[in-house]
Amino acid sequence: MQIPFVIDNQQHKMAEVLSSILAQHHGKSLDIATAYFNVGGWQLLRDGLKGLGSFRLLLGDEPEAGADLGLREIGAKPVKGLIRDLANSNFNPQILMLVEDLIAFLRSENVEVRRYTKGFLHAKCYLFYSGGGFDRLTPVAAIVGSSNFTRPGLTTNKELNLSHRANLSPEEIGPEQVKGLLESPERKQLALLGDTERLLASNVPGVLAINELSQWYDRQWDDSHDFKDELIELLDASKFGRKEYTPYQVYLKSVFEYFRDELDADAENGPTNVRSTVELSEFQEDAVKKARKILARYDGVMIADSVGLGKTWIGKKLLEDYAYHLRYKAVVICPAALRKMWENELYQASITARIITQEMVGQEGFDIREVQDADLVLIDESHNFRNKNAQRYENLERLLAANNRRGGSSGERKKVILLTATPINNTVLDLYHQVNLFTGGDRSYFAAAGIGDLYKYFIAARRANRQQDTGIALFNLLEEIAIRRTRPFIKLAYPNATIKGEKISWPERKLKTIRYNLEATYSGIYKLIVSRVESLRLTPYRLETYKKQGVNRDQFEEGREEALVGIFKSRYLKRFESSIDAFRISVRRALEFLETFESYLMEDKVLDSTSFQKAMRFLAREDEEDDATTTTPGTLSDNLDANAEARKYIETLPLLDASKYDLKRLHNDLRKDVKALQEVWQAIEPIKPAQDAKLNRLKELLAGELKGQKVLLFTYYKDTARYIYRELCSADAGAVEWREQAGHPNIRRMDSGADTKERATLVAQFAPVANGQPNLAGTDKEVDIMISTDVLSEGQNLQDCGVLINYDLHWNPTRMVQRAGRIDRIGTSFDTLLIQNMFPDDGLEDLLGLVQSLSNKIASIDQAGLLDASVLGEVVHPQNFNTLRRIEEEDGRVVEEQEQFVELVSSEFMLQTLKGILDDQKRQMLEDLPDGIHSGLAREGAKGVFFYFMAEAENKKPRRGKGKSSSQNQLGSNGNGSSSNKSNRQHFWRYVNLADDPKGEKIEDNRYLITNLIQCQPDTPRIVPTDFEVDIFALQEKVIASIVQSAVEQVAVEEAPKILDPIQQTIATTLRGYINNPTVSRKEVIAALDKLNEPQPGVYIKALRKAYDEFRASGKLENLLNAVKSVAGADASPATGVGAADNQPSPTDSETNNSPIKREDLRLICFDYIWQ
Repeated sequence: MQIPFVIDNQQHKMAEVLSSILAQHHGKSLDIATAYFNVGGWQLLRDGLKGLGSFRLLLGDEPEAGADLGLREIGAKPVKGLIRDLANSNFNPQILMLVEDLIAFLRSENVEVRRYTKGFLHAKCYLFYSGGGFDRLTPVAAIVGSSNFTRPGLTTNKELNLSHRANLSPEEIGPEQVKGLLESPERKQLALLGDTERLLASNVPGVLAINELSQWYDRQWDDSHDFKDELIELLDASKFGRKEYTPYQVYLKSVFEYFRDELDADAENGPTNVRSTVELSEFQEDAVKKARKILARYDGVMIADSVGLGKTWIGKKLLEDYAYHLRYKAVVICPAALRKMWENELYQASITARIITQEMVGQEGFDIREVQDADLVLIDESHNFRNKNAQRYENLERLLAANNRRGGSSGERKKVILLTATPINNTVLDLYHQVNLFTGGDRSYFAAAGIGDLYKYFIAARRANRQQDTGIALFNLLEEIAIRRTRPFIKLAYPNATIKGEKISWPERKLKTIRYNLEATYSGIYKLIVSRVESLRLTPYRLETYKKQGVNRDQFEEGREEALVGIFKSRYLKRFESSIDAFRISVRRALEFLETFESYLMEDKVLDSTSFQKAMRFLAREDEEDDATTTTPGTLSDNLDANAEARKYIETLPLLDASKYDLKRLHNDLRKDVKALQEVWQAIEPIKPAQDAKLNRLKELLAGELKGQKVLLFTYYKDTARYIYRELCSADAGAVEWREQAGHPNIRRMDSGADTKERATLVAQFAPVANGQPNLAGTDKEVDIMISTDVLSEGQNLQDCGVLINYDLHWNPTRMVQRAGRIDRIGTSFDTLLIQNMFPDDGLEDLLGLVQSLSNKIASIDQAGLLDASVLGEVVHPQNFNTLRRIEEEDGRVVEEQEQFVELVSSEFMLQTLKGILDDQKRQMLEDLPDGIHSGLAREGAKGVFFYFMAEAENKKPRRGKGKSSSQNQLGSNGNGSSSNKSNRQHFWRYVNLADDPKGEKIEDNRYLITNLIQCQPDTPRIVPTDFEVDIFALQEKVIASIVQSAVEQVAVEEAPKILDPIQQTIATTLRGYINNPTVSRKEVIAALDKLNEPQPGVYIKALRKAYDEFRASGKLENLLNAVKSVAGADASPATGVGAADNQPSPTDSETNNSPIKREDLRLICFDYIWQ
């Protein structure tokens, strides 16, 4: 190929010209100077370069700022283009072999590489020599111009390069070649010259130019330093090299890149100058910053820190942001017992907010009109809104949906702040219903986070069947919406945390077991009681079992009934352990229930047990927390018959078809239960308080080692609390003598029977300092011993007290953590908090064994898919039995471990671990780690590969009614919902589980589980499989395909019609049939169809179902249309009025440029083998 004079990658490709020269240059020498070099450039010329006798490469730099290009550094020597190219190149065997080939070439003695560092070397030249060594005496050709030694520079970029040669051919310089370029006289003179003379004259400029270029190159070369080893190291350190990274480096790389935006944002956002009267600790400030970001994205956030860590103050700071600084209309919804506290806190901070109690919201006639235009609603103790069928929940749904879900001042979607330490009490759906308060029933609300159907996501999590596993299953969602830290985590992550300038002290929680003799109380009858309870059939709760042969039986209902029987038996046993009085009341109520049920059965009336319980509760006699005297049990059937109102209620209840039931067998089993309970009653009725070993042990404790100390005693049951209080405060001689021995303590009781004012008074008298009334301390009004049910374990500051007694066994250890949180709060003066737990020393194993057997039976029914969430609330989790035994052994670690289980799992531990080690030097080390590194570690029982990909998401236009809200702009950039310039990164953590599926089809994305697999220590050994054991490239392709497919599905969900309740679709279908009916307003029908085309909260779905049922019965379309208007109308009225849910903005609505991630968008950050 003849070398062209001009090479521009258009008419002549630089790569083709260089390859042509190299093909004829075997064994000779080449010098290249370039600002950029990449593997693609090497690939184009490698065959020719390998044949050279010697090769020199001089690298320079371009004058761009590396930070602007997002490039890394190797020490102080930037090689931007190469590192960027390696990071962005696909990880495949072809490029891997190419890089290995390049490294081998560079290691050759015939290759030298230097780096020019005395300024910006922007020149590009290619010098060819006739010799084969490094003497460089006879250059023969040179190309100078703009082409870098990169694939684009040699092929696709529009470049401009000139070639110079020392030996042009006669054909290149004849008269014909310059025709039109020289004047006629010059051409004639050129023609008169001989070939030799013409060649000599033409080659002189080329020789001179090449010679000067060679001298220029030598000068730059001499001013440069050797870079060969560093270049090899750079290549070897990339994902294509063979440098061995430790698993700890991969772990840190993963966590650093995942949190990099957040770290950068913290660095960018300096201290705010905005006035604030709410002084927080460092960990509370961090929670506020994160909450602002979550609110900005989702209009809802859950603050779920452990008890005693100041959730109220975090909420108060957020209220200051919106209600004070932005003048938003704010509403605080809290338990009545906490209203006074909120009033005081907001008044001190000059924050204006309407405070409504949860009890007010729970009233049937609750009027939302005064607050329907609220911009922000804060719900304290939000777990009290976990039941979607409760009146308080439905009224809150109406409030939030009113005014098109928008605030009156901001015009934006209402913001919802949930505060709770126990978001999951009984079932994962507790959390689902709370989250639905700000999603408004939109199941695709989190589609942008990869959760296409929120309800199905929770149902899948529930299958874990264990609360701690449930939190893990929900991890990815919780990362989006929740802030949750435990006390142990805060102690570890913020060891020097301060509040109001003083370092926070964390008292030690010390467990102590107080033993008593349970069998002594029930002397001679203990085994009788246990055996009779175990034998109970509880026929009213398992009616499905008594259907006649041939009658269809509902398998689901039968499983549910069996579980209910187990729950009731467990409840009897728990109250049996709690106190003799609580157990007596339970037995009496059970007998009343069974005998009354029998009286109706004798009239061939079969009531389903749920309806019958409602009737019993009508007379306020079935509520197990009701107080009652110890009277001989009798039947309530006469009372029900005599009470006209109650009898009328009974007659409205649905009766079952008695002909379907084996009434004789049912009645026989009912009588057996009555007989068993009568035996138990006769055995326990005579037991006096003086025989109560547990009560007597408590008296000894309070009059002995705890004398003179402030004591908080908790019990599960109101009956037990009242029994203890009654006996300690009795006027009989024994009680009077005991009080004298105990130092005449002031004893008070609190349970659900106390009204709000009485509770507030008692709390202040028990903990006057903590509640701002220190004047009560030391007076005769100060309470020394408080006996309470768990009504006091919620949201109260009782840190004046340092001793807590748990009177009952911890069937739910979560309660122990909640109770401890009442006295273990920021600001306590105690160094040690004493948590005393009463345990029976005899009969415990029998009791635990029986309850565990019942719980296992219920669990097996649930695993068979025969239960719904409603019956699982009182089931004792198998883990709790082990926890009970550890509490009995005074294992203090169990408190912190249980606190971890109570909390929803969080990635905060990763972030704080990273911050703890991230000084400037280590951050530079992490930034220097190239993308695509890999390692491996051993993990027992695990076998798979972790992949971490990142993609830069397209900048999307604001979603409808949302985008970057005015509130964000006004709050500023100090962590208040603003995003860094790199916040459009998307992170994809995937784990290919080869242990469960050797073919690699099982790909998991739960970041919590993945973190537990990859986290390790600096000294964790590196263990990787051989290339024969695993095809890493094939697994990577599966992961990439999975990510791309998920992205496509995510976009499809975002763009698809919203998931609607079937009743909406049914009504819409009905209305479409009337759209052209002349008797109906077409405009009204179309408006109704529009309303029905948006997700609606549950309370409206319930109203729609009722309206449709009435329409089917009456055929009146006007009523159905009015119902739809009422459900979605903009106006509000007491109890029934609702705000429209139409046109409601959501994080996934109507985004433009919403294209899915493509495989070329994905960049491999690292991967890690998890090998057995």
